[in-house]
Amino acid sequence: MRILNAIAALALILVPSTAGAVELGDPQQGLQYARQNCAECHAVDAGDQLSPNPDAPSFEDVANTPGMNARALVVWFQSPHPTMPNFIIPAQDTDNIVSYITSLRAKQ
Repeated sequence: MRILNAIAALALILVPSTAGAVELGDPQQGLQYARQNCAECHAVDAGDQLSPNPDAPSFEDVANTPGMNARALVVWFQSPHPTMPNFIIPAQDTDNIVSYITSLRAKQ
């Protein structure tokens, strides 16, 4: 039963939602934060595909991952990951960086 609840919760996170979507954060400030804090490992600028760390995806790749939406990114940033440094991104910076990453999504 717990597994089904976890799967249902994950599905809700990954389902894109545009109804009532409100843009949170400032993408330009998110880019500045990313350049200062993430660029050591990730390609953060639009058009950059090769990250300094080959194991770290570019921000464009993250933005274009199926199911990756703002909610999924927020959850990602709030969860520990063994391949990333253990630092806490302040809430306002999280909103900004999520806004920036989602702005890199390819237009369809």
